[in-house]
Amino acid sequence: MRQVILIFGFMLMSINANAIPDVGSREYKLMLNPALFEGADPSAAVTAYWNELKPLIENAPINRDTRGAFSLDKLRTVKFYDSPNTCTLKSKGYIFRERIENGKREVTLKYRADDRFIAGHKNMQGKASRDPETKFEEDISVSSNSNSNSNSDFTSKYSYSTTQSIGDGKNLNKMDDPIGLYSGLEAYGFDPDEPISLVSDLVVTEKVYKGTSVDLGNLDATFALTLWYDSDTSIVPMVAEISFKYKDENEGYSENVVTRALQVFKAMQTMTNWTSTDSLTKTAFVFNYATPNFCQ
Repeated sequence: MRQVILIFGFMLMSINANAIPDVGSREYKLMLNPALFEGADPSAAVTAYWNELKPLIENAPINRDTRGAFSLDKLRTVKFYDSPNTCTLKSKGYIFRERIENGKREVTLKYRADDRFIAGHKNMQGKASRDPETKFEEDISVSSNSNSNSNSDFTSKYSYSTTQSIGDGKNLNKMDDPIGLYSGLEAYGFDPDEPISLVSDLVVTEKVYKGTSVDLGNLDATFALTLWYDSDTSIVPMVAEISFKYKDENEGYSENVVTRALQVFKAMQTMTNWTSTDSLTKTAFVFNYATPNFCQ
């Protein structure tokens, strides 16, 4: 967090010039056609996508080096929780998620907003873990009025999140559970006895492919291709997403880095044989999976 130092005689004082955290990472996200990754082993399709994207990045006008190859990096279960019908957490801008990988459970509370300052002022303190991981990030996606000749053909949201581990015996079945895990929720006066349940009764199997990157200058960006399935036996993904992100905890994003990142994002959008124009984002898909949808 940035600070200003004031000197009065022999007194040195430090005050916050910015009450919100720096944007620690910027992530660009694009929805793909999930049908193209159908099959028991989608790695061939994942590789084919990268082989098509690489020359678009490496050749003119971008001319940036790429590295690596995609391989399966994570296989885990993803669950979302909220109050049925009312979606009390979502109505306040929060998403409450659980991930399970290799038998280990972790929960994440995320607040997302168009306004950076509204998101950044939220209390995201976690109480369940000795070392919770808190992130303030910018999520960038295609604008609904995207124009390939424009320098503003994307839309940004700011997300503030904290992830922490929980034990095997921890129940997630009433509002008191997320309240007990995150102190910032106490301010809303939620009914602690209000039931929460699995959103859309959906347990997602997630496959994440990583291992590729692009040199943007003083920062590298790493890619991830994510596939979501509605069961651990399904070979037909429900959602496919390609993303890339670069990080700087002090928000030192140079003009070269952000300009090149936008060029890469635009190049990805030209691969219309891969992209989807009507796919929901991953979280939106979960909340709209059931009929009628979970939030009535």
